[in-house]
Amino acid sequence: MPPRRLARSRKDIVSLPPRGWNPATRRALENLIRRGSGKNLPVVFDFDNTLVCGDVGEATFAVLVRDGLLSPEKLAPNLSPPLRLRSGKRFTPASGTNLTEYYEALLDPTIHGDADPTPLATGYAWVVEAMAGLSIAEVVRATRVACEFACPGEVRLIEVTPRKTAYAAPWFYPEMVDLIAALIRHQFDVRIISASNAWSVRWMVQRRLNPMLRERGVREGILPEQITGITTLLTDRAGNLYKDPLLLRDNAGYAALDSKVLRALKLTSRLHFPVPTYSGKITCIHDTIGRRPVLCAGDSPGDLPMLAYSENRLWIARTEKQSSQRKLAETMRVTGNRGWLVQPVQTKDNPGFLVNAPARVR
Repeated sequence: MPPRRLARSRKDIVSLPPRGWNPATRRALENLIRRGSGKNLPVVFDFDNTLVCGDVGEATFAVLVRDGLLSPEKLAPNLSPPLRLRSGKRFTPASGTNLTEYYEALLDPTIHGDADPTPLATGYAWVVEAMAGLSIAEVVRATRVACEFACPGEVRLIEVTPRKTAYAAPWFYPEMVDLIAALIRHQFDVRIISASNAWSVRWMVQRRLNPMLRERGVREGILPEQITGITTLLTDRAGNLYKDPLLLRDNAGYAALDSKVLRALKLTSRLHFPVPTYSGKITCIHDTIGRRPVLCAGDSPGDLPMLAYSENRLWIARTEKQSSQRKLAETMRVTGNRGWLVQPVQTKDNPGFLVNAPARVR
């Protein structure tokens, strides 16, 4: 009589629900989790258009502009220099129908064009700087409004100026929630490093992601101190200045997004460094984790430095963003193909993961 096979331990059982995963990418992730199970290895995720479909920083900004909390007249002095568009037109915050048009211009602000290796960083930082004078409570409220408008599996646009400027309300990809749940169950150290403002990302994690993780059997989700985003120095009525990482450590109400604490703190126009954009994300990894991640996930050129730094890389390939795919191909020519996993998605029409799309980069 042949010997009975021993039941596999929980460590050996890794199964991500197929949903929309490319089969090869899903198998590679399952193997990675199996090999690293129980070792507390660091994994770092970008947030916007990686964990969620949409951009919570842009959506929050859109609500603040739409509702009149942000306008050219309310900007901190000297924060928004005039710039010249590629068309030759001079552009200021007051030139467009609303401030989102100036933000879009700042995503490609310099005369260097394609020679600029970090064009998006200026716009990402400015969106947070422009909130100077607002309380964190006002920022979080705008995030809540944006997320309440969202519907998973759909593109719902927050209109700032009707038929002129609009931004998609963000929602979590269920496949990425499955992946995070599996990583936490297998004792990986999961972190989020985002170029959106930190408070919006933390609100979405606390109020949206962590409840979904609990539905998947994960008791403790992602903690506030595991989330890094763009922040400014903060001030109170007495003029004291505060830094986000130290407040997270010392003030439980701040970490929990307690409304009373958030109403008492206002943003200044001075950024807290390092700013998590492009290679700044690597610095944030060094400051918060202190070692090379076993896996990083991202979707845009601003994520490529930290992905190249990681041992393994999950690229969320937005089919509408061919320029991003070209940047990825350039990076892979330097790093080689090893350790790269690609998951195609679309963010328009019928948004979500594409199970049958080829997971390759040309």
